[in-house]
Amino acid sequence: MSSPRPASLLSQGPPPPPPPPPQGTSATPATQTTKPKKQPSAKDQAKAAKAARRAAKAQEGAPGADAHDGQQHHQGHGQQGKGKHTQGKGAQQGQGKGDAAGAHQGGQGAQGGAGAGAQGGQGASGAGGNHKGGDASSAHGGGSAGSDTLQPFLHLDLPLPSSSLSHSAKSSTANLHPSIIRLALQYSEFKVVGANARCIAMLEAFKDIISSYTPPPQTSLTRHLPTTHLNPQIAHLIRARPLSVSMGTAIRYLKYEISLIEMEMDLDDAKHLLLDKIDSFIRDRILLASRVIEQHAIDKINDGDVILTYARSSVVEGVLLEAKRQGKDFAVVVVDSRPLYEGKHLLHSLRLASIPTTYVLLPSLSLVLPRVSLCLLGTHALLSNGSMFSRAGTAMVAMMLREKGVPVVCCCETYKFSERVMLDSIVGNERATPLPLLSNLAPATPAAGAPSTTTSSSSSSNKAPAAPAASSTLPTKLSPLSLLYDVSRPEDVTVVITEAGLIPVQSVPVLLRDYKPVQGRNS
Repeated sequence: MSSPRPASLLSQGPPPPPPPPPQGTSATPATQTTKPKKQPSAKDQAKAAKAARRAAKAQEGAPGADAHDGQQHHQGHGQQGKGKHTQGKGAQQGQGKGDAAGAHQGGQGAQGGAGAGAQGGQGASGAGGNHKGGDASSAHGGGSAGSDTLQPFLHLDLPLPSSSLSHSAKSSTANLHPSIIRLALQYSEFKVVGANARCIAMLEAFKDIISSYTPPPQTSLTRHLPTTHLNPQIAHLIRARPLSVSMGTAIRYLKYEISLIEMEMDLDDAKHLLLDKIDSFIRDRILLASRVIEQHAIDKINDGDVILTYARSSVVEGVLLEAKRQGKDFAVVVVDSRPLYEGKHLLHSLRLASIPTTYVLLPSLSLVLPRVSLCLLGTHALLSNGSMFSRAGTAMVAMMLREKGVPVVCCCETYKFSERVMLDSIVGNERATPLPLLSNLAPATPAAGAPSTTTSSSSSSNKAPAAPAASSTLPTKLSPLSLLYDVSRPEDVTVVITEAGLIPVQSVPVLLRDYKPVQGRNS
């Protein structure tokens, strides 16, 4: 590799011309004209660089100047030097290295600089720059300014409409059991809600699947049922709504029991065994566990207490009804909120049992706090760090009651315990359908100039069937957000009542590790 010439040699003129071509080869005019362009002298390169700098200063801020300078400075290879180039209101500085000495400019984003050994430097574009980097940055800034306000929740999908779950072209719905298709529709329409209700309904559907199941020839039940046959059914349920923690526990239990079946066992005996295991799980982990929790929670209820509960929990509802049957004298405050208004169903049950009940919405919680002496809450899942992953609004209720000094008691079965740790309700959550909101907003536009009495009566009868049509197109500039769950703080929960007894929230990992009442064949 030849060392670069000193700068003093640049003034001695161009190097000697190249030797003539060998005999037998004709030098055409084309070759004679192209050779000087491919290997320009150092003096010509210095002149070109100087002319380019003058042109850049004269055309300061003109579009395309970077690309023009790059083409002027990088036509040949074998250059080395440093320079500065100012354009617009920003500065760019580049360095290039090569075999011959010379000064040239390099800029990031320029189209030139294709010569061998040339490297473009880094530059910062100022306001009014016309190179590609400036345009990209300005476009990105405009996009972030007009981004959707629901950007943190875009990973949460809305429930699929019923039409997409009942049938689809080229889909595997033909291999799905009718019980699964019906259950998925009930999930998507929120006709089956609650962790216990959803889990029991899923296990009953699995019983129908196992009863009608026949493995293909030369295939065993142990290998074909949990993967090839059962997994598509579960995937269809997930399309309707994400699995709850209770449903995930039940699925793992069922697959574990399937793995314990011997290969030589008769098909009918294996199916009866699995049906018995499903019944034992429902009986032991859900129904009997709820009864044990009821007996522990009733001891915490005294005569004259005012018990507050939020939304609807099947375990809390059982506690209140059983306490009334045992002759306890108490009153109940039911706090409810959007989007499901589950507290209305609990209110109906309590009124049928002749329990004094007050029904308020979540914004009115502060008005009833002075009367409350005990809080009973259910939960969707109890996380390993002691947080309750429950219906949206539970965290606010628990926090406000804890600040007032009211004991907050969580009633939860152990099969709802989860090893997950959640610090917020953004990463993992579920969005409710916006149909109730849209059905209420639909009569508002035509009723602007009409009397309120006639409009409300006509819209309630006419708009209710048309609510599903509103789900396809949302009104402009409307982004409905209805989260179903939130995460409460562990310090807001006083005690957790399970079928294993009363435990603090810090003991959840201990029960996850040691307490396994239903495991394998011992059940």
